[in-house]
Amino acid sequence: MTRPYANLSRRMTIVALLVALLPLNGLGLGLYYYYNYTNTQALKEELRIRALNRATAIELFLAERTALLEVLAHGARLNQLSNESELAGLLSIMNRRSWSFVDLGIIDKQGLHRAYVGPYLLKEQKYLDAPWFQQAMQKGVYVSDVFLGFRQVPHFVIAVKHENGSDSWVLRATIDSDVFNRLVRTAQVGKSGDAYILDRQGRLQTPSRRGGKVLDPAPVDMSSVSPGSSVVERTTADGREVLTAFSWICGGKWLLVIDQDPREILGPLNLARNVELAVLGLASLFVMVAVFILVRLFIRQLRRNDEERAAIDAQLAHSARLVSLGRMAAGVAHEINNPLAAMSELAGEMQDILVPGELAKLEEGDVVGENLSRIQNQVERARGVTHRMLKFARRMEPHMEGIDINDVLRESYSFIEKEALFNNVKVQLDLNPNLPMVQSDRAQLQQVFLNLMDNALDAVGQGGRVRVSSQADGAWLTVKVSDSGPGVPADLAGRIFDPFFTTKDPGQGTGLGLSISHSIMQRLGGSLELENHPGQGATFVARLPNSPPDTA
Repeated sequence: MTRPYANLSRRMTIVALLVALLPLNGLGLGLYYYYNYTNTQALKEELRIRALNRATAIELFLAERTALLEVLAHGARLNQLSNESELAGLLSIMNRRSWSFVDLGIIDKQGLHRAYVGPYLLKEQKYLDAPWFQQAMQKGVYVSDVFLGFRQVPHFVIAVKHENGSDSWVLRATIDSDVFNRLVRTAQVGKSGDAYILDRQGRLQTPSRRGGKVLDPAPVDMSSVSPGSSVVERTTADGREVLTAFSWICGGKWLLVIDQDPREILGPLNLARNVELAVLGLASLFVMVAVFILVRLFIRQLRRNDEERAAIDAQLAHSARLVSLGRMAAGVAHEINNPLAAMSELAGEMQDILVPGELAKLEEGDVVGENLSRIQNQVERARGVTHRMLKFARRMEPHMEGIDINDVLRESYSFIEKEALFNNVKVQLDLNPNLPMVQSDRAQLQQVFLNLMDNALDAVGQGGRVRVSSQADGAWLTVKVSDSGPGVPADLAGRIFDPFFTTKDPGQGTGLGLSISHSIMQRLGGSLELENHPGQGATFVARLPNSPPDTA
């Protein structure tokens, strides 16, 4: 594939790929990021609602048990509750209603554990300095954080104060950690989900699925958690990227934390996303292959068309040369007849001289030699004319050589000189003598210049003026053929180089001369343009590069 076709193929491929792949991939990637964003946002909202609902359930759980203890504390007498058998019966009734209490105890205002039912030996223990006891005495109702206490087992209690005049005491119940932990764990989803509760100091109040034990510190920045419910993206201690939902419970006493690996929840959606990317990749590959095949087929067809057009142009150029040759027949005949007449006259003189006996009378024999020399010159002249005519008509392959533009212009003018004299047309040759040599095809340039001059003669008619000029214009050599004719109608100027278009009368032209000339100039690396002045004449401008055109 030659360089012009290779460059065209490359440009077409790039443009086609950009036009096809940019919208396709832009839409695909846009949908990819849009679905990824919307799915992540939906998961965040689901986590936030899950945390909020679970926090509400935990608060209801604690509120229900607190209310039960308040009813018991305010509805029973101290001497009744101090009887451990009575207290055990009440604990049994409470657990039948809601299985979540481990033990039950009565502590007087001095902090002495006066009555206790449960699995631990806590009777007669003193809780005067225990934080939960002090809070209960001050507030009346208190839900403690998880602590070890005398039993050295993590647990938390609900304490309700009963006050009757100067006498007051506290009813305390320990909540079953297994029941409470199961309530929290219901917020966990999948294998990666984790749910736990932290106190204000960031200590675990329930165990973490990732190995955190109760009362262990959790790697959560409590200061950055906003009030209410929120969801953030964070990196866990073991390097996992998770979504974490926070929800404060019990008036900000505890913080419910739910961790979720988004890849597990979004796995099916990510699979669909990956399938979309695969389909997008396959579609892009198909488009690329299709573009390469179609461009190759197009370039192949274009090259075939160009070759066919070049062959047709060559045929038309040959035909145009034959047409021009026919129009030059009168001038050529005149050029041949004059030397033949001279030859005939000189031959007669020679016959007179060569009469027997006359030759001896001549004092000098130079006349015979002079006449013979004239005959030879005239014969050479006729031979030169016919040679130029035959050379012009002969079909030749393009031959790039160093030529003098002015010589080509003079030679082209010699073909129409007699026609110009016959029509009383004044032809002015204004040729720059300092033009550099140019690499081009002499025969094809002669065809272009002869066609332009011939058209100019047709345009001016009798008594007109034609000017032919040449000049150097930077990297270009410019030849202008101007006439004093009527010019080209403005509405027809744009079609002047179209094949088979002519402004001449029917039968006066084929409409191929300018089209072929335009094609020749383009093939030679130059250009042919019209400078039209309707009513004042027309100028055809032919430009050739100083250096040979790139024919690779």
